[in-house]
Amino acid sequence: MGAVLGVIGLVTAVVGTFLPWLRSGTVTRTSYEVLALRGFAGLDGVSGEVVRGVWVGLTPLAVCCVILWSTRLQRFASWLALLFGTIGGTVAALAAVQGGSEGALVGISLTGPVVTLGGAVLAIAGAITVLTATTRTASSSPGGAP
Repeated sequence: MGAVLGVIGLVTAVVGTFLPWLRSGTVTRTSYEVLALRGFAGLDGVSGEVVRGVWVGLTPLAVCCVILWSTRLQRFASWLALLFGTIGGTVAALAAVQGGSEGALVGISLTGPVVTLGGAVLAIAGAITVLTATTRTASSSPGGAP
């Protein structure tokens, strides 16, 4: 059940990265379009490339988690989902906290960050559920004898 919750969270978070994150007048931009503007934020050079690489790498990381969960490598997929949720959720939470300036000409659109944050929380919850679940093996018996 935790893997299913994690997959739903991963898919939701990835969809959220393609929703509006920045509003400028009547134009909205996705998180990936915002990354193209990183030079304006002072993130050019190596730091900008690291930020871009990590953010763009979240989608392949989510796909890897789904594949690993479907191939029954539950624990490894869960650790990767925790990494995904931590990175994606932190960025989305920071954007959501800064958002909501309705009267400003340029501002954060809450749609993308909130959906991404919700998905990241679900992915983390699913991963923790898988990691903390106790599994019963064929050799264990209720009385403790092999």
